[in-house]
Amino acid sequence: MKALIVDDVEMNRELLAIFLEGRAAVSFAESGEEALRLVADALETDAYFDLICMDIFMPGMDGHETLKKIREMEASYEGMRATVFMVTGSSSPDDMFDALIGGECDDYLTKPLMQKGFSDLLGKHGLMV
Repeated sequence: MKALIVDDVEMNRELLAIFLEGRAAVSFAESGEEALRLVADALETDAYFDLICMDIFMPGMDGHETLKKIREMEASYEGMRATVFMVTGSSSPDDMFDALIGGECDDYLTKPLMQKGFSDLLGKHGLMV
């Protein structure tokens, strides 16, 4: 499995990488803009991501906007659609609704992250290795 972790906080990126240790080859992006470059490169080389974990609140381009652009890019590549977990410190029902509406993201995680909950979502989406 190949995963992309997008978060502006290094500690959050490292924690998710630990959760994915032994399960995925992990790439990192600190911003939405960097994530878009990595996604474009992965799409063009047929080495696309199986999983993207995307923070919602980041400086510059937020997670919602970034994911919308990712889904637009994926539409040009048949069969290339990453499973996306939106990851945020907000437990607001409005934020959850915005993340899940329209089928752009596949699931939603709130911080602080727990390994069991993360592993359960991987299993739910058929991403357990």
